[in-house]
Amino acid sequence: MVNINDCILSIAQNGELNQTPKYSVTKAAKLLGLSAHTLRYYDSLNLFPFLQRDQNEKRLFSDADLQWAKLIECLRNANMSIKDVQHYVKLCLQGDETLDERLAIINQQEKTLMDTITLLNEQLALLRFKKQYYKTAHQLKKQ
Repeated sequence: MVNINDCILSIAQNGELNQTPKYSVTKAAKLLGLSAHTLRYYDSLNLFPFLQRDQNEKRLFSDADLQWAKLIECLRNANMSIKDVQHYVKLCLQGDETLDERLAIINQQEKTLMDTITLLNEQLALLRFKKQYYKTAHQLKKQ
């Protein structure tokens, strides 16, 4: 199993993230713009392999955990299924022997997201066309 330092290298652009647990679920959720329920759900699926708990078994998130959560949310927002995110996390924990498979997953998610962006841009162009049409029609009606 890979340790947290290896995982941090894969999520921190400068390779440094504080691992000190300091955020409650509520605070972490607020910082991330997610619901506490979502974070608890992700934790119940073992998507936070290094998450620590206090003496009362309450979850405590570190800065490293927050970045890990951002990665998970990024994958989810790119339409990756929970099952596939779980698989991706397991691959991360296996270490460098899974680099090729993880790269393939990230490449596929990038393509999926680019396809979604293209579709959204086409839809936005149509809405803008309709908006301009209605503005022009409204102006002509006033005359």
